[in-house]
Amino acid sequence: MLGEMSITPFIFGLFNKSESLPLKKEEFSRWLTGFIDGEGNFQVYLDRSYLRVMFRIRLHIDDIGVLQKIRNFLGVGRVVVDGSSCLFIISDVKSLLTVLFPLLDKYHLYTTKWLDYLDFKTVVIFLSESTTTRLSLSQLEWIRGIMSQMNLGRTMYNYDLIPKIIVNPFWLLGFSEAEGTFGFKNLSPYFQIGQHIRSSTVLEAISSYFQSLPKGFTFSLRTAVPTVVNNLSERTSVSVISIINIDALYDYLLFFLLDIPFQTRKAEDFYFWSLALHLHKLGYFYLPEGRILTYKISQYVNKGRYSTNPNPVVAPSLSDISKVLDLKLPVTLQPEMLHVDLAKAFASTLKQSAIWVYDKGILLSEEPFNSFGSAMEAIGYSKTSVAARRSIDTGKLIAGRYTFYSEPL
Repeated sequence: MLGEMSITPFIFGLFNKSESLPLKKEEFSRWLTGFIDGEGNFQVYLDRSYLRVMFRIRLHIDDIGVLQKIRNFLGVGRVVVDGSSCLFIISDVKSLLTVLFPLLDKYHLYTTKWLDYLDFKTVVIFLSESTTTRLSLSQLEWIRGIMSQMNLGRTMYNYDLIPKIIVNPFWLLGFSEAEGTFGFKNLSPYFQIGQHIRSSTVLEAISSYFQSLPKGFTFSLRTAVPTVVNNLSERTSVSVISIINIDALYDYLLFFLLDIPFQTRKAEDFYFWSLALHLHKLGYFYLPEGRILTYKISQYVNKGRYSTNPNPVVAPSLSDISKVLDLKLPVTLQPEMLHVDLAKAFASTLKQSAIWVYDKGILLSEEPFNSFGSAMEAIGYSKTSVAARRSIDTGKLIAGRYTFYSEPL
């Protein structure tokens, strides 16, 4: 009963939504500013001695629908196709002044992109008051100074000019659809948002928001509020916040996101990811069939689902999902159980006596390994690695070459 009740929203989202549910005007406005904070770009450039401006959003061609939705909402701009990408563009001064700027002045950007917007706005206002777009030498020097300090060229950041961030759920959804990832590590779901360290205050505000979420799945009694981990790449200066705990993802984040209609095709990633999270939370993942289904999901979501993928990945079908969810579980989730308790309970019932290891399809040893630890040691990994345990019977490659099976192929 528990699994049947909880899976209903996922099935609805996966198979009964032909398009995303509409948002009200203010909701979409906040969503759009969050999306622009992630995907928008303000460009000032010179065409010979003529000054040009352009606001644009570039996406994968599969998401052309959301650009058309943005175009219809704003009533200005155009959508163009560029190979495997599509762009929404506003380049005329009147549309920028009368439509885009009032939107952004009311529903603010919170990343350092706001500083690019302010510079962009200055140039557009200059154009609106000028009788020609051809610049004098002094004007050329002025505009080149602005251009050199916009976007990736910016070296000075006046954070006092950026509006104080107030995280709104619709802004957060738009920002997450732009910058968030519903991913998998060793077939375990995680959620993350990345941003350059110059916008670290935004990630800090989002982290605090996640930690204040109400509990959506009240069946579990011991789940703590989400712990948000922050990792910084010194090579790229990109900071990434992530939630990896299954209970926190399921009991808090999942039900929060289920209540807000996604506007891009990241909705498909989210619903399949949610299904995999459900398989973990209830324990189906610890059955061979559940691991295989989770592996199929991990291969399909994100880049796997792109129409331009040279090796198309097929989404799991409703039949695939139903077969797994119809299986009888040897352990039932109890209210007082944390996910680690459920995993241990399954481990005690599902003893693995033989692990067959294949190296690029060739059997590594004629005799099976008697534990996951010994199998991992044989390929040069730590015996405590969970990679073999999580990937057995799925066909998932470890280190690009090794696969693990409970029976010889």
